[in-house]
Amino acid sequence: MTGTLRLLTGSLLILCSTTNISAWDDLVPRIDVDRQSVFGTWTKSESAITASANGASRIVLPFQPKSEYDFRVTFTRNNGSHSIALFFVTGQGQASFEVDAWGQHLAGIQNINGETIQQNETRVNDVQLENGRRYTAIVEVRSDHITAYLDDERLIEMPLTGQRLTVPSIWTIPDATVLAIGAYASETAFHSVEVRTASDRPLASNAKQTANVGRQNKSQMSRSSQDDRPQNPQTESSSTASIATNTPAATGKRVLMVIANQDFFYREYIEPRRQLEHVGIQVDVAAGRKSSCRPHNNSGQRGDGSVTPDLAIADANAADYDAIMFSGGWGSSMYQYAFNGSYNNRTYNGNAQTKAAVNRLLNDFVEQDKYIGALCHGVSVLAWARVDGKSLLHNRHVVASPRQSPSGTYNGRRDQPRSRWNAETNRARVSPARSIGNPRTSADDVLVDGKIVTGEDDNSAKLFGATLARLLTQ
Repeated sequence: MTGTLRLLTGSLLILCSTTNISAWDDLVPRIDVDRQSVFGTWTKSESAITASANGASRIVLPFQPKSEYDFRVTFTRNNGSHSIALFFVTGQGQASFEVDAWGQHLAGIQNINGETIQQNETRVNDVQLENGRRYTAIVEVRSDHITAYLDDERLIEMPLTGQRLTVPSIWTIPDATVLAIGAYASETAFHSVEVRTASDRPLASNAKQTANVGRQNKSQMSRSSQDDRPQNPQTESSSTASIATNTPAATGKRVLMVIANQDFFYREYIEPRRQLEHVGIQVDVAAGRKSSCRPHNNSGQRGDGSVTPDLAIADANAADYDAIMFSGGWGSSMYQYAFNGSYNNRTYNGNAQTKAAVNRLLNDFVEQDKYIGALCHGVSVLAWARVDGKSLLHNRHVVASPRQSPSGTYNGRRDQPRSRWNAETNRARVSPARSIGNPRTSADDVLVDGKIVTGEDDNSAKLFGATLARLLTQ
């Protein structure tokens, strides 16, 4: 493990007296997993509490700090490839210390003044957890600074003066005054969860800020606990495809979701959409033509699954959106700008005007430094896009589907290569199939490389949507 040590600057760090340090108190025996879990499935045994690999699983702890304290957690991530989080409280707010985060093996504290680990000064690179290995993470909270460790290695030391700490909205802790733990899309056993008082010195507090954060988190909590059941339309317009439960507060964020007019994969449309709208992100749907879009047979729809798009892709403006994503299905081939072959199904060949409009739009998203995502065969659209004469995925680390592309003419001969061939041919660094997390499923095969987000197939659709939502709301 390597990383850059973050040190306090501008003044000498004066250590608090240790005369009032108490013994460690293990909270696990007092945790009620049924009453205290916020999200995910949690179980309790004699030796641990365990989080299932369900998105942003988290549970609050029976401890409300009033003075300086230490927070120590021993855990084993059994599968998955995403972050383990310790949620701690300071006088400047509540935040998370995370390790192996963002699909980029980062560690750090978020959010600090609204900035994530990716952006703020606590970022430490190359912190990768080994599944099946036991680790110990510690956060030491003092009135004026925080120190965080992983297995006795000090990763972070930062001052609190002038900082505003908040929990990322994807995690949503309903009470901003208590501790919590979490695991993102990773089955994780927490063997011990301990606290101890470090001194009688109170945490410098901002009561108004703490109250506001608490109210915000309670509002977010009501959204996070919404039912995630699917819609059941015979014909579904874009405007009625959102979750039909409590309407979440709008975030002001907007995503353009591109599907094919014929043969889009329904599950790769509806599951990311649910995840985005679940946190208050507006989703607009675009297609080559502003006419009814029909999905592949048996791709997760009920009824015929038709979707009426909000706009034609040629009418979309990157300035109106925070991200763009392409759902998969063979029909997405119609958006492959630089592909020089042809398909047996003429619908998949699209037309030059639509392909040019897609390529211009992707260039605009790149220029504006916004997120670009794709699922399954939709990754081929990004592979064949051209930015400054190169593939958008050139030298990018991505996942792509091992399933077959539509039959047609490739490189002058009849063929039906795997969909991932499109990214490989365009010199992307393609992760082996099902190589992220649990090798028995592709549900956790989602990668983030800078502003490029890719998911392997329809099994990855839910995590893909949750990941894009997390990127946009932190």
